[in-house]
Amino acid sequence: MSSSHLSRRGLVSLGAMGWLGLDRLLAARASPAGAPKPRADHAIVLFLNGGPSHLDTWDMKPDAPAEIRGPFQGINTSVPGVRFGEHLPLLARQMHRLSIIRSMHHSVNNSH
Repeated sequence: MSSSHLSRRGLVSLGAMGWLGLDRLLAARASPAGAPKPRADHAIVLFLNGGPSHLDTWDMKPDAPAEIRGPFQGINTSVPGVRFGEHLPLLARQMHRLSIIRSMHHSVNNSH
């Protein structure tokens, strides 16, 4: 393929090949040889835009002032020390099979 006759399709193909190569390079650097393969094959992300607050579901604040913690009570889960909102009793029973990320941060406004 001559550089003076590079079509848009050719340019996109070259760009895609570069991204595929970069992806493999970054993956090789991220996981050292002999590192155990993660067990999780899938992730479920719950993005509840307009839904219940994290303070009423996953991140109860029982010691916070009433105007912060909200009107709902926390319930124990199958993992000692982890509490969910009272509206999630079925998930609370399955907590030993879940992971919760409470340190997430983003810079997008009005989407939390």
